[in-house]
Amino acid sequence: MNAEHYDLIVLGSGSAARDGAGRAARDHDARVALIEHQLWGGSCPNLACRPTKAYVVAAELMHDVRHHAAERGIDLPEPAIRLAQTRRWKDALRRNQQSWVQVLQEAGYGVVPGTAAFVDARTVQVGGRQLTGERILIATGSRTAVPPIPGIDDIEWIDHISALELDDVPESLLIVGAGVSGCEFASVFCALGVCVTLLDSAARLLGNEDEDLSLLVTEFYRRDGIDVRFSVRTRAMEIVDGRVKATLTDGSVVVTDRALLSIGREGATADLGLDTAGVAVGPGGLIPVNDSLQTNVPHIYAVGDVGIRNTPLDMALAHVADAEGRMAIQHLCGAPISIHPEYVPFIIFTLPMIAGAGLNETQARQRHGDVRVAKFLNARNHRYHAMRSFEGYVKLIVGPKGDDRILGVRAIGEQADNVIGTVAVLIDNGIPYTYLLDTLEAHPSLGESLQNAARVIAGFLPPAL
Repeated sequence: MNAEHYDLIVLGSGSAARDGAGRAARDHDARVALIEHQLWGGSCPNLACRPTKAYVVAAELMHDVRHHAAERGIDLPEPAIRLAQTRRWKDALRRNQQSWVQVLQEAGYGVVPGTAAFVDARTVQVGGRQLTGERILIATGSRTAVPPIPGIDDIEWIDHISALELDDVPESLLIVGAGVSGCEFASVFCALGVCVTLLDSAARLLGNEDEDLSLLVTEFYRRDGIDVRFSVRTRAMEIVDGRVKATLTDGSVVVTDRALLSIGREGATADLGLDTAGVAVGPGGLIPVNDSLQTNVPHIYAVGDVGIRNTPLDMALAHVADAEGRMAIQHLCGAPISIHPEYVPFIIFTLPMIAGAGLNETQARQRHGDVRVAKFLNARNHRYHAMRSFEGYVKLIVGPKGDDRILGVRAIGEQADNVIGTVAVLIDNGIPYTYLLDTLEAHPSLGESLQNAARVIAGFLPPAL
C-alpha cells in the first residue's frame, strides 16, 4: 500500500487541533492532514459547550422568573419548560458538518474522514489509506468515564451530552458525581423544576476551590431544594418499576426517574493503537506530556483533554485545548511560544455563576505564604442592587507585602464572568493590583467590585460596611 506523506498528521478536529494546525499550514507552509471520525469541529460546538449553554440560558430564565420577577414588579404565571422546543433551539446552534469541512479545507488542511489507528510511530491507518507524518498531533479528546458500579450496565444512564437529547423533563434526577459538570447540571435541572439528588464522594462541593466558595454553593443548592450528599458513593444500581434505584455506601437508597453520570472523563485513546507507536498512556487513558506537549515519543504530541501535564491548572477546557494546540504546533515547527498556565480563566455555569482566573486563596497561601486577600461582597455593588442579586462576592488575591502581583481572583454571583477577563490579562502580563486603583470603571457595573477589592487591599476602603 502506498502511503500518503504529510509534514503533520492531526488526529481530531476540535479546539485542540483546528487553529494550531491551521497555523502550521498557513505560517509554516506545512502539509497537514486532519483526521476526524465523527464530528468535524469537535464536540465543543457540536455536542457540549454551545449546546449546553442553550440549556443554561433557559434555566437562568426560569430561575430569574421564579425568584425575582415578583419583587421587580413583574406579574407572571408559574413558568413551565417545553424541553422538546429547547432541544430544537439547541440543535439549531450546531454548525452544519459540511460547512465545517469547507472551513477546514479553506484553512489548508487535507481533510481525511475516518477512524485512525497507529501502524507504527510515524504511520496511521484510516480505512484503506495509510498516512505517514514527520510529526503527529493527538487531539482526540475525552469521553464520559463509567464507574464500575454493579448494575450500571442495566441502567439507561445519561451524561452531559445525552442529557441534552431528552424531550421531557424527568420529575427526579440522581447525579452521580459533583464536579463542575455535575454541579452545572444540578443547577440546570433544579431550575427546570426537577427534584435533584447530587452525590459527592468528597467532603464538600468543588473541592479544588476554597472552602468558603464550596460552602456558599452548598447553601444555595440546599435552599433551592437540591439534596446534596457528601462523602458517599454508589454501591449498586438497578431498575425497579421503571425507575432507577441506587443503593449508597452509607446504606441509604435513592429512587429517581433518571441517573446522570458525572464522575469524570477518560481519554479517547482506546482504539488508537498507541502501544504500537510506543506512546505511554497513563490512568484513565490520558497521555502524559511535557511542558512542550510532547509525549515520550518526541515527534508525537498530545493536546487538549487527551493529554495531561504536571500542573494543578491543567484544566479540561476548550480555550486551554486551543492554547495547547497552538503551543504544540509552534514547538514542532521550531518557533516555540509560551502560554502561561498560571492565569487560566474559567467559568462554572452554576446558578449562581462561578468564575475565576489564576490561583485560588488556598493554592496561593501554599505557594506564596502570607498573601493578601480582599472579598468585596456583591451586596456592596450598585449594579447588583439594581439586579436585586445580593449574594456572592469577588475575591482578589495578591502577593505578600512587597509583592503586588495579582495571583488570582474568584467571583460568585450573576454574570460573574464579566469580572475575570481583565484579571487574566493582568496576571499573564505581571501587572500589579495597584493598576486597578485608578482605572476608570463604568458606573454602575460589576467590574467595580474588582476595583473595590483592590481598594480594600490598599486600605482605601474598609473590608466591610
